[in-house]
Amino acid sequence: MAAVTKMTRFRNEDVIPQDALFFDAGGSTYHTHTCPEGETHKWLCNSPYCSSLKTMCPDHGGEEPVKIGREPWRR
Repeated sequence: MAAVTKMTRFRNEDVIPQDALFFDAGGSTYHTHTCPEGETHKWLCNSPYCSSLKTMCPDHGGEEPVKIGREPWRR
């Protein structure tokens, strides 16, 4: 059984390396988070609303980054 993942599977290989985990939140610039769960790993995100770069990734129970256009304060 394949692992369930919340990270995006489609990538622009000019921006995201083939083996990198990433979450596409609709921003224009990616930054790197470090997930402390299990074996520490890095994942890329392009949300402009991140407040912590050392937090669990969505695949390990962390909150999904805020997507542009779906900000909670606009609902």
